[in-house]
Amino acid sequence: MKNIFLNTIILILVTATLTAQKNDEKHQKKEDQKNRAYNATQELIDSGNYLFDPNYISPGITLATIPNRFIVKDGEVDIDLPFYGTGRGAGGYNTNPYINYQGVPDKYNVKYIDKKRRSIIKIGVRSGSERHDITLTVGYGGQTTVKVISSARSSINYIGHLKPIKEENIN
Repeated sequence: MKNIFLNTIILILVTATLTAQKNDEKHQKKEDQKNRAYNATQELIDSGNYLFDPNYISPGITLATIPNRFIVKDGEVDIDLPFYGTGRGAGGYNTNPYINYQGVPDKYNVKYIDKKRRSIIKIGVRSGSERHDITLTVGYGGQTTVKVISSARSSINYIGHLKPIKEENIN
């Protein structure tokens, strides 16, 4: 009886050790995948040539059929995003329902938060008398939230992915 009990304990210990090693290997493999994805996203941002492909406007307005554009290329930005929200000040009926800008931004900063595998891109642009402060929060796999704070409109959030520029994406 004592032998069976001892063998059972040894079997449990060996099984637990093997299972723990297997779980550690799985965890390390996932961490390596996340690090590779984060490094690829950093390279894309550092290239200065990427686009933000929005899927939704928070809290859930789909952009699948609404034309939009957010391209960063060679130090310039080309933004044409739909706006749903409240305008402030005297806008009148001819106020543009899009957030538009094309040209060199007033401000462009990138900050990497390696510990969280997150990148923060801050862009400042002025379109006529309206100022837009745009913050892109990019996760390790390219998942991105864009927050636009405007001097003449309520803030708005877009949710999508950061991607490399391809000609079929631009046209």
